[in-house]
Amino acid sequence: MRNPACLRFPLVAFLLACATPPPAADRSAPPKRVPEAALPSPAAAPAPAPVVAAAETRAPAPVPPDATSSADAPRVAELSKKAASLVDAFLNTEALLTRDGKQVVLVSNRDGLPQLYVADAARPDSPARRLFESKERVTLDRTTPDGKSVLFRTDRGADEKWSIGRVNLDGTGLTDLTPGEPMQRDAARVPDLAPDTIYFSARRISDVSSAVYAAPAAAPGPAREVFREAKPGFLNDVSRDGKRGLFVRYPSRSENYLVRLDLASGAARTLYPESGKVSIFEARFSPDGRTVYVATDGGGEQALLLALDAESGKEKARYVEKDPPVATVSQFAVARTGDSVAILIDAGNRTDLRLLDARTLQPRAKVAMPLGNGDLSEFSEDGKRFVVRWSTPSSPTDVWAIDAKTGKATQLRKEARPTLREVPEMETSIAEVRAHDGSKLPINVYLPSNRSEKVPVIVSYHGGPSSSSRIRWAATTAFFVSQGYAWVEPNVRGSAGFGRAFEEADNGPKRLEAFKDIETTGRWAASQPWADPKRVIVYGGSYGGYTVLVGLTRMPDLWRAGVDLVGVANLKTFMATTSGLIREIFLLEFGDPDKEAAFLDSISPLKDVDRIVAPLFVYAGANDPRVPRSESDLIVGALRERKVPVEYMVADNEGHSLARKENLVQFLARSGRFLEQYAGGVAAPRTAATR
Repeated sequence: MRNPACLRFPLVAFLLACATPPPAADRSAPPKRVPEAALPSPAAAPAPAPVVAAAETRAPAPVPPDATSSADAPRVAELSKKAASLVDAFLNTEALLTRDGKQVVLVSNRDGLPQLYVADAARPDSPARRLFESKERVTLDRTTPDGKSVLFRTDRGADEKWSIGRVNLDGTGLTDLTPGEPMQRDAARVPDLAPDTIYFSARRISDVSSAVYAAPAAAPGPAREVFREAKPGFLNDVSRDGKRGLFVRYPSRSENYLVRLDLASGAARTLYPESGKVSIFEARFSPDGRTVYVATDGGGEQALLLALDAESGKEKARYVEKDPPVATVSQFAVARTGDSVAILIDAGNRTDLRLLDARTLQPRAKVAMPLGNGDLSEFSEDGKRFVVRWSTPSSPTDVWAIDAKTGKATQLRKEARPTLREVPEMETSIAEVRAHDGSKLPINVYLPSNRSEKVPVIVSYHGGPSSSSRIRWAATTAFFVSQGYAWVEPNVRGSAGFGRAFEEADNGPKRLEAFKDIETTGRWAASQPWADPKRVIVYGGSYGGYTVLVGLTRMPDLWRAGVDLVGVANLKTFMATTSGLIREIFLLEFGDPDKEAAFLDSISPLKDVDRIVAPLFVYAGANDPRVPRSESDLIVGALRERKVPVEYMVADNEGHSLARKENLVQFLARSGRFLEQYAGGVAAPRTAATR
């Protein structure tokens, strides 16, 4: 199954590689209702009682988390200082140019939580001004056509019940545009030529179905349901005149349909595909509304961008990515001038950019960015440049502008991050391992430089399952490498960006083949000349947390310890308590709990919990709608009963996330101390500050 994070349809980011703030503007996972302290709203009728699954009403009392002992507190405090210096190297994760091109609007965690800022687009080192203060995270959607305001979303406690807000670029006029029932709202879209209305798709957390709504763009008002789909789906774009929408039906990750909507009547027509099953990653109108661009795999292995006639769906042009031959067009942007299209290539362990002619879809100019991970934003109003966010192993995510004529990249933000001096010297490489059946398994490797002995190894498995580990900046990686660990990231079968067949190779009963990849990559890491085979740690978040538990139960001799963030312990209870959208899509990924209960039980780590002997650190967010805290409670309770060393951290103001600085620092310090105790530490390598 493919990763909705690549797809950038909200919430389908499913089970993330690790708990993080939401991704970028317009292609991000949604936030909740606007925080009371942030968005004033008029009195409204009481919201209907949320639908609650029967399994949730019978949930047992939560398992209490652990507090740091007085004996461990000094070391946790010491490690917290080291972690804070790396987390303080802030990220600029989302960005748009204002309509006049003079300012850049961005989301940054520089004040400890993703918030909205504006800065001078002509001065990369100019100070960024915070638009408003909120106690909740924020994600950026778009600027309004009049150039005066920004549309954004926010949730409470990272519960993913996102509200849509509006604020002026001078920080005034903060308004909650959706004060009604808490829902999982996707990115707000406002037509350039019909700016009085916003459109968005949304759903209740417990629902499978999705709907498209229209609501007033300037002030709170009732939302009108335009269209409803019985299965999951997402509004991807609206035409500039506000008459049409592009909606993607999403029965499963491998079967998507592009639907053109009449936004007045709700009438729907399927444009693509005419037949067969395909994955669709993004869809956009051309500025004149006559062409629809679609990023897809066409049901095969190659990455495609198609230009379709907006009326008939007939293909007008296509771009085929050939280098690499197997990849995904995960994101794209269309210039408002109608002459250029920028695309982001997801090659699994890295991303690349391409610049195309909008009419022919032929390459216009080369774009050279360093080896790393990026996200694509939008073109400037005049079409002369477009915005990307990029990171490398030594540089946190930041904002760049790409010249649409030459492909030249320049930094839009170039701010001082003094604590980057604490980043350790590290060697970064991509290795390749042969699986039991001859398949190639790519592995990212980060090693501390100037090591003089064999080092403990953390093998980190991504979430998804259909996500991937890309070469990039991560404070977590930097922290553990700074403590003398090697950090290894396998992309086992089921990972995204390596072709449709590889991604679908872990569906249903084939999950057992992916389990073999866990062992293959873990034993490869243990056998490397730089590795201490007696100190190999399995680590992962979300589906990666499930992978941790699979590793500890199925190959207990391999691992010295484990770190499980928001992981699944029992697939049957998970499927009963996760969101309706995720449950529906995971019927293909894992199996139907009503029809394949025995199989789900057989691959649930909780069934084999008596085989876990390695110490385990567990993290959970109290408000997690994807993998409810109850999954972590199950594994912690079972290990406590068996007297297996386990430390449990629960963040009351997080969901499927570690969005807040204080929580991330606490997690790194506590898990770091735990691993020192049970896996042994080594002398920290040199950093920039000690060179």
